[in-house]
Amino acid sequence: MKIEATIFYDVDTQRDFLLPDGKCYMPGAEKIVPVLAALTDLAHETGVRIVCSVDHHVTGDPLLKSGGGPYPDHCIVGTPGERKIDETTPRNPLFLENRKYSSDEIQRILDHQGEIIFDRYQFEAFVRNAHVRAILRLLLQPINDIVIYGVYTEVCVDRVITELIGLGPKLHLVKDAIATASNDRSSFFEKWTQQGAQLITFEELRVRIFN
Repeated sequence: MKIEATIFYDVDTQRDFLLPDGKCYMPGAEKIVPVLAALTDLAHETGVRIVCSVDHHVTGDPLLKSGGGPYPDHCIVGTPGERKIDETTPRNPLFLENRKYSSDEIQRILDHQGEIIFDRYQFEAFVRNAHVRAILRLLLQPINDIVIYGVYTEVCVDRVITELIGLGPKLHLVKDAIATASNDRSSFFEKWTQQGAQLITFEELRVRIFN
């Protein structure tokens, strides 16, 4: 696994999901926080680019209970719960907006040395969004491997994998850095493996990065 051809993809590692006082906390999710910290440190240590998605909502969102949806109100813009946990807080983030970018702006995004953040509130369609598709296509041109981790298995992580499968790079799921709302992750692991993704542990990843 070549450092210059690898991206770490951090999926929604936000307080409302991972901390016991979070609005959409999954019991036991805090157990993966040390591994999330280790992944972030590894990226900073080696210079691997980190790409993040973050979940944002507003009160009354149709997905939330306040808007008649199934999920508790969580990651509300402007609340502490929307923030990433301390262990994965970006050092130099570049937040992408839902708008058309000029060629010069896209080049600045590609040259950015810090984290690139995709906001789920702005990019709900994600890969089907023309702005994101253009940037992702260029961003992934030199990439062979995408390392994915975060929360939560049944929705956010699964969605990211579905969006990235077939775009070119090999997908690697860090299975000890993924939180789930249920006790059974095996069906998702089987699904992702059948789609061509590979399941690895953090220690296995570390060995590959340094060899």
